[in-house]
Amino acid sequence: MPLTADQRHALLLADRSRDAGQITVVIEHALAANPDADLFDVELVFRDAACAAYVIAGPSKAFHVVTGGLSAMLAVLGAAGRSPLENRAVLAGKPGAPRRP
Repeated sequence: MPLTADQRHALLLADRSRDAGQITVVIEHALAANPDADLFDVELVFRDAACAAYVIAGPSKAFHVVTGGLSAMLAVLGAAGRSPLENRAVLAGKPGAPRRP
């Protein structure tokens, strides 16, 4: 995983805040400091630690963070007409070819 241990730790601390704005800032900082990382790597950190935050892919490289847990994430994806698997593929920059189901 291209994210460093310090970056993963910062993401997990940000998740504890349940503040989407703060989590977004930490994600942006980690991605700016690590050009090999992508939003999928961030999402994997959250999933591996069973976090409440989810990263939802937007148009281009845009994204937003949902902090309400699984049901909130599913509602946002449902409104966007996207499945969680499709969201992961877009986060990885490979629509239609997710790296991990």
